[in-house]
Amino acid sequence: MSLPALPPLPAATTELPPGLTAGRLDVDPVFLGPRRGRVRRWMYAAAGDEVRAVGAAVVDLGFAGTAFVWALVDGQVTTWERTRPLARGCRVGSLPAHGGALTGRDTVRIGGDGSLAIDVLPAGGSERLRARLTAGEVTPAVLVTGTAGGGWNVTQKAAGYAVSGELGWAGATTPFAGGGWRDWTAGRQDRRTSWHWAAGAGATRDGTARVGLNVSTGMNDAGAGEDVVWWDGVPSPLEASTLAPASGDVAGPWIVAGPGWRLELEPVGVRAADEQLVLVASRYVQPVGRFVGTLPGPDGRPRQVELTGVTERHVARW
Repeated sequence: MSLPALPPLPAATTELPPGLTAGRLDVDPVFLGPRRGRVRRWMYAAAGDEVRAVGAAVVDLGFAGTAFVWALVDGQVTTWERTRPLARGCRVGSLPAHGGALTGRDTVRIGGDGSLAIDVLPAGGSERLRARLTAGEVTPAVLVTGTAGGGWNVTQKAAGYAVSGELGWAGATTPFAGGGWRDWTAGRQDRRTSWHWAAGAGATRDGTARVGLNVSTGMNDAGAGEDVVWWDGVPSPLEASTLAPASGDVAGPWIVAGPGWRLELEPVGVRAADEQLVLVASRYVQPVGRFVGTLPGPDGRPRQVELTGVTERHVARW
């Protein structure tokens, strides 16, 4: 049985129907959703090839803004992060196409298409981390849903598009060519939220098709999923039943699986933090590595794939 196609996202209207659709969000959901709770927005994009990966995010919580960068080079994860009171110099677009940015001595710019322009000095380092990456075309998936605590969430995800450019670190700048994944989210999410998430990009083992993945649990209402597989830029809903560490070690291997398919992430590095601020607490572990296994192909049959990507366990009070 062939994978079903996602229904198209309706053109801009005065409301956004709940559910998972395919298309580009062109209306700000903040003005359409219920007004209960604080608005939070973020833009995240990452890319990886067979041995390297780089990612960045800009987050606007209203009373504060945060940006972070991570890079996996030579088997080591390097990180950078900044927090700005009242989100000064920190911008997340009201539409996914507007991307996000943090400006200053260190700069992070994320295009709505997943392109990246990064120039930062990681903590304790003497060499700047730089990336200039452009992104190819893909059809995004959009989820509109409530949350368990009465809030709401709208997210546009995309994965499996081509990324190319340059990555510079430790005095060396080298060409980069791989696959990318991205996430634009806006909503009035629950004050206390926890989730598991996995995303990545790559290709079939035989190299004949580009593949992207996004799977998540916990953020949205039960039954409202953002589980999607992309084949050559076309998104289809994915039935996922497992998204968890393979053992008790959150920083170790993870299993992402569903009926007739299974992926295992073997971490190469880990990005983690436990931040306890006055109004915000954020505790996360995010392994970075390679997914190897099978995904249902366009015809529904499992196909051997290899992806670079991440998994994450995150607990937030925000």
